[in-house]
Parts: sequence; C-alpha cells; structure tokens
Amino acid sequence: EADADTAEAIDFLEYYARQMVQLKDGAPVESREGEENKFNYIPLGVGVIISPFNFPLAIMAGTAAAAIVAGNTVLLKPANNTPVIAAKFVEVMKEAGLPDGVLNYVPGSGSEIGDYLVDHPKTRFVSFTGSREVGCRIYERAAKVQPGQIWLKRVIAEMGGKDTVVVDKDADLDLAASSIVYSAFGFSGQKCSAGSRAVVHQDVYDIVLEKAVALTKTLTMGSPEDVNTYMGPVIDQASFNKITKYIEIGKEEGRLMTGGEADDSKGYFIQPTIIADVDEKARLMQEEIFGPVVAFCKARDFDYMMEIANNTDYGLTGALLSNTPEHIERAKEEFHVGNLYFNRGCTGAIVGYQPFGGFNMSGTDSKAGGPDYLILHLQAKTTSTTL
Repeated sequence: EADADTAEAIDFLEYYARQMVQLKDGAPVESREGEENKFNYIPLGVGVIISPFNFPLAIMAGTAAAAIVAGNTVLLKPANNTPVIAAKFVEVMKEAGLPDGVLNYVPGSGSEIGDYLVDHPKTRFVSFTGSREVGCRIYERAAKVQPGQIWLKRVIAEMGGKDTVVVDKDADLDLAASSIVYSAFGFSGQKCSAGSRAVVHQDVYDIVLEKAVALTKTLTMGSPEDVNTYMGPVIDQASFNKITKYIEIGKEEGRLMTGGEADDSKGYFIQPTIIADVDEKARLMQEEIFGPVVAFCKARDFDYMMEIANNTDYGLTGALLSNTPEHIERAKEEFHVGNLYFNRGCTGAIVGYQPFGGFNMSGTDSKAGGPDYLILHLQAKTTSTTL
C-alpha cells in the first residue's frame, strides 16, 4: 500500500506538470479584423491545503502540487496523524529548488487552526480531503466574506463515500467475490472509495457471499512492515472505537459471517468483517464507516440493484459485475457516481486514467488526476487589444 501511495504521488507530480505546460498559454478564442483577443489563466493566490491521513503522501502531495504548479502559494496542513510524511515532502520540494515561501508547512489540530486558516481574509481558496462533517463546515465557513476580504473563496472538497459493488446474476462470481473483498479491505477499509456495500442478485447471493467469506478468511493481519501482511491496523483509537461500534450495530442489523473481533492492545487491529442480510436502509448500508466492514444486501432484480446503489447521500465510486450489455449501458446512465467501474473493484483510480471525484455529499466532483483539475486553481483573464 505504501508503494502504491508513493507511485501515485509521483504520478500526480508528473501529470500536473504536463497539464500546466498545456494550460500556460491559455485557450484559443476568436479575434476580428482590427482586434486581437487572448484568453489566459492566472493563479488564484494563497491556498490552504488540508490533506487526509489515509494516503499520507499521494493526496497530500497531489493537492499541494496542483496548487503550486498553477502558480499559487500554499499553506499545507496535513492530517494530525500523518504530519511527518508531509514534513519530509516539504524538505524534498525545497531540495528540488522550490523557492522559500511557496510551500508553507503548518501542522496542527484542525480544531485549533483549521477555522483560522479557512476564515482568514487573505485565504483565496481551500483544497480539502476528509470527512463529510469537516468538509461541510469548511464549505459553510469559506462562503462568509470576512472583513478585508475582496474575493469569494473557492472550495475544492473531496468528502467521502458509501460505495457499492453490484453483482448481477450472470457475473463471474469469483471475480465478484474478489472485487468485493479487495475493495472493502484494502487500506483496512480506510478509503473514501472503499466498497463497503455489496448488492447481489438473489439468484447468486449465497454463492457470492460464501466465496467472499472464504477469501476474507485468507487475508493476513499484522505488522505492515512484514511484506506478507495484507491488512494492518486502523489509524487511531477514535477510529478503532467508531468501527467497533459499527460492527456491534451490524450484528443487530444483519448476520455476522466472518471477522467482528478487534484488539487494541498492540495497535488498533480490527478483523476484516462481513455482515450479511442487511436491509438497504440500515445504518450499515447508509453511513460511512471508514474501516474493514462490508455489508451484503440481497436484490431481486436489476431495477432494484440500481435503486439501492443510488440510495445514499454519497456518489463517489461504484462497480457493476455483469455480462449483460444492456445492464452495463443502463448503469452508465443510472448509477450516479463520479467513478463507475465495470467487472472490477471500485477502488484504485489511476492518475490520468480514471480522474477521481464524486457527486452529492462526496464533494465538489473535483476530478483529481484529470484534465480539468488544475483549472480549479486558476482564474481566467480575457485581454482584447484594438489594433
């Protein structure tokens, strides 16, 4: 996981640099006889970058680099749990020749300095990745014009998801099981893209559930320093407490199939957990858990699958396992998520290949690693010269 995190950080740096080469001369506009018109992009100003713990290098480096390559200066406030990786990134950027004052490292508790940074009249934009609760708070606070502020702040927000892997009755069932398991338990489930809901056609529900349980039982849990470990601990005590509480809720709402045990004596370890027979409106199917827990829900037909897939407040990622072309075409129109995958898991977007960002309460659909992401950090200026 750390190797992939590092590789993605490199991809962001490479991709955004090449994108800025394309954007630096602006975009073509029409000119008339006796008149020359230009359309160029200029930086916004000072931005606040608030990055999460779960991709402590990739998202932090990507969001900071996008702002910087577009010509802005930034205050980088990494997650409380992962400040050291951000500090090393700042050192590397300085070593690479970034001028002083462009990338400013501001570690600290969000509750202590977050509001100050967001509210400050000199802040021009905020780029945030994290929880829905904090993202909504930032969006609201940034909307207020402070004394001395002469612009409307721009907010780029990626706020999480409740993502669904949908399995049709004619799907490859081994692929379906592995797609569910690896989408649910990668990064110990601490991904906004994690597949925390499996909606399976009733004709194949029992088989897919059985295969997913068997595969989950093969996953190794332990020290992340051991290359043979599949799953390490969750990030901290607060997450541990929240996830174990949801497992208890899950035991009430459905049937515990595997996992369900937790131990915080030597680290915050929670077994990969599958809860079956969960109602589509249950808390386990609606609320973001951000841990290694997946709920299985049975669906009678494809119409019902699409209805359940869209029944949350979020719209980040989703996957459909199907070999029916009409169902795939319908899902392209009806499955309302920013990143939709067919016949694979719902995590693992690659920079430049699958621009990443979602709808509804998943944020502002700001597609990181995509062709229009840098424009969010720029403002357009038109100049018209009469000859």
